Amino acid sequence: MCVFWLIFLITFGAIVFRGAPYVPTHKRTIQIALDFLPLKKDDLIVDLGSGDGAVALFAAQRGYCAIGYELNPILNIVARLRCKMAGAKAKFYTRDFWLTPLPPDTKAVFVFLAGPYMKKLSRKLRKEMNGRKEPLYVISHGFYIPDLCPEKVSEGLYFYKIKPGDFLALQKA
Repeated sequence: MCVFWLIFLITFGAIVFRGAPYVPTHKRTIQIALDFLPLKKDDLIVDLGSGDGAVALFAAQRGYCAIGYELNPILNIVARLRCKMAGAKAKFYTRDFWLTPLPPDTKAVFVFLAGPYMKKLSRKLRKEMNGRKEPLYVISHGFYIPDLCPEKVSEGLYFYKIKPGDFLALQKA
């Protein structure tokens, strides 16, 4: 029994130091978030810290390509099973999204992090925008992203459209 609790603490507790504890995103919040995005069928959305896979599941059901990065292997298995049972095609990877570059065709990112990690997210997005030719849409649940001005804020969601050069303008200011 002690081994079970040790594994549980490692997979759920230790991961908090990389971004945020697992907190499920409500279905209504996901629907609002996806409604914000001007995506077309087959556009790629990436969920950073995908947890139980709910965001990727609903995105795939809308016809988007969806990828989830989740460090917790147990939650990754749950996400894969949820999508398989729902007949939704989404991909999940057990990876640290801080160390994983976004696929080049990424159109949108969803993230539900803890406040202290938002500055680090801003730095990651700055790096991701290097060489991009198209805007990147980012939805942050619960917390604003420093250095960026949201286009819309609603229901605890911050919607950003980051255009190539936005961070360069910040550096010059």
